Amino acid sequence: MNRGHLPVDLHLHSSASDGILSPTELIKKAAAAGLAAVALTDHDTMAGVEEARAAGSRCGLEVIAGVELSVFTGEQQEIHLLGYDPRQPEIINDLLERLRRERFERMERMVALLRRLGFALTPDEIIAEAKPAAPGRLHLARLMVKRGYCPDIGDAFAKYLKQGQPAYIPRKTLQPAAAIEMLHRAGAVPVVAHPGAAGRAHLRKLAAMGLRGVEVFHPDHSPGLISYYRHQAARLNLLITGGSDYHGDAGHRRSRLGEITVPYRCLSALKKAPRGL
Repeated sequence: MNRGHLPVDLHLHSSASDGILSPTELIKKAAAAGLAAVALTDHDTMAGVEEARAAGSRCGLEVIAGVELSVFTGEQQEIHLLGYDPRQPEIINDLLERLRRERFERMERMVALLRRLGFALTPDEIIAEAKPAAPGRLHLARLMVKRGYCPDIGDAFAKYLKQGQPAYIPRKTLQPAAAIEMLHRAGAVPVVAHPGAAGRAHLRKLAAMGLRGVEVFHPDHSPGLISYYRHQAARLNLLITGGSDYHGDAGHRRSRLGEITVPYRCLSALKKAPRGL
């Protein structure tokens, strides 16, 4: 059977990072949505991959390992990188552990800023909200909504938590070239996630650093951006990927699980991509 046309979602998050659903629940939902394969791309961790693959075996759903990293350019522009199908994941374990520790430190500082603004929040509440995961801004936004400080997650980010707002603290993380090189050493395929309008200025530079693909299809990408990045992928010989960036929050992303996909042939191309610089 030719599977090339079947739908896959290459950008999903579980409760191992900042998704709501456990890896098992997420895979069951993906299978029910009619997907042929998914990639679990949690932030700074691959702790949920083994559970997701076991669930996938039971559901008949192929699960690809992945991880999402945040990096900053020299202009302090945040870029997200997806590392797919690492063949030697142990190479990046120390980095991922360091990034998770930094998340706790960052949340403490962001909570301190919010307390100065009059929000009665504590670091322990954020840790409880994150459960087994290292806490992040989405956990903090959810808590602010639960406590009635904001009407929804988007409001929490727009007014307090996104770059340039009063409770934002930048992450201590890698430069893009170092992150791409480390993903290659781990035998992963580095792809830039949801580059958006700002990514226009960086795509060619990232490709020169060893980037292998671009997430063309994403809920934040307009038809114009999709067309632009498809064209750039062809010009720069980059793989095309896409996915829902599903976290499970109502209204956090404009797409539902299974709504934004790419054909299986995109995953086949990703598996065949050269590893290493």
